[in-house]
Amino acid sequence: MIDYKKQVNDNYTLHLINTTRFKQINISVRFTKSYEKNTGAYLKLLERILPFNGTKKYRRIKDINKKLESLYRTSLTSTFFCLSKNMTFEINMGIVNPKYTEDTLLHDSCEMLREILFNPKIEDEQFNGEVFEIEKDNLIKSILNVKDSPDTYGRLKFEEKFLSGTVYAENNYKNIKLFENLENKELYQIYKGLFTDYKVDILVCGDFENLDIQKEISFVMKDVKQNDKTNKDLYYKIKKKEKLEEKESMQIMQSSLFVGCTIDNLTEEERNYRLILYNTILGSMNNSVLFMNVREKNSLCYHVGSYINRFTDTIEIESGINKKNYEKTLSIIDESLRNMEDKKVIETNIVNAKKTIEIAQNDFYDNMNKIMTYYFMNEFTNIPSIEERRLKVKDVTVDEICELAKKVRLSYVFLLEGVNEKN
Repeated sequence: MIDYKKQVNDNYTLHLINTTRFKQINISVRFTKSYEKNTGAYLKLLERILPFNGTKKYRRIKDINKKLESLYRTSLTSTFFCLSKNMTFEINMGIVNPKYTEDTLLHDSCEMLREILFNPKIEDEQFNGEVFEIEKDNLIKSILNVKDSPDTYGRLKFEEKFLSGTVYAENNYKNIKLFENLENKELYQIYKGLFTDYKVDILVCGDFENLDIQKEISFVMKDVKQNDKTNKDLYYKIKKKEKLEEKESMQIMQSSLFVGCTIDNLTEEERNYRLILYNTILGSMNNSVLFMNVREKNSLCYHVGSYINRFTDTIEIESGINKKNYEKTLSIIDESLRNMEDKKVIETNIVNAKKTIEIAQNDFYDNMNKIMTYYFMNEFTNIPSIEERRLKVKDVTVDEICELAKKVRLSYVFLLEGVNEKN
């Protein structure tokens, strides 16, 4: 099990997540503030540059890697991501538990973490110019290459319209001009702002001594000044729309169909427990309603599944189809949504769905990233514990699922149409 303690300091919040399930200790430093499109573009580039820029002590990436190797292959990664209305820049360090190595490993690794975070090689208030240009070019190429993955590109175009007015409607491809105009000096200013203008959370997960880790984290973060500018209400209200269908053609062999469903007046009880079970039955388990209706009974698709977006109260359905099957597939998806109001359909599937969720919940304690994400998210919104969700989902009834199904309405359809398909 997990022993969790939270320590709120003036300049950061420390989350101590003690568990004996792992032989590694992860230290995640997360800087969070309200989403800003321009700043987010710079942080997306910073995630590529910071680990490779070099530092005052380790001038080249070769020197950094050599030092990490000497620390029993300690890993160091940086990541930028959005959590609804907030954005986060993260530095994560994975350390072999010092119980299995030298006693000094924790301190030496934290020294390295501090070196990467606070002492990058800077000249004329800029990062290494060569690294900047190479990584900026690589980032732009990776963004433009999204079209090489039609499913990913289709989802971006779908969410631009379906989730318009939210951060989910923004994407790197849509905002490519921002990345093309990024400047080195401005990147350095954005970097410096991490230590003065953000909410700062440090999450430590693994088997460790609390006093030792507190001392080391205090050493690493001594130069940080926290300034909480985050959103604590992460939920968007998606405006109800009349059903809208749109298409875009692409030189591909297979079409991708995306269907967006809004949910009317979702309660907390429904959002936290019943919606998980509803969606599992609809399209996220073996023999789901969508899988059986669209693929098995009618052979209309290559794949089909459904996904919840918690912070917009929406469900997204995705399917790979032949364009000639578009109208029929959409009709069967619509019919499947109505099937979810049928008690006989839910009775047939509810036991298997609860078992599927139980298996997924069991995985929580063996996944360090899921554990840290749960405690981090609770800084901004109230999400029930895995044990509370486990008990509550078990008690969800057939009638409750059917009542929830009446609130789900098909709102937006986007087809990325493959023009090279064989009839």
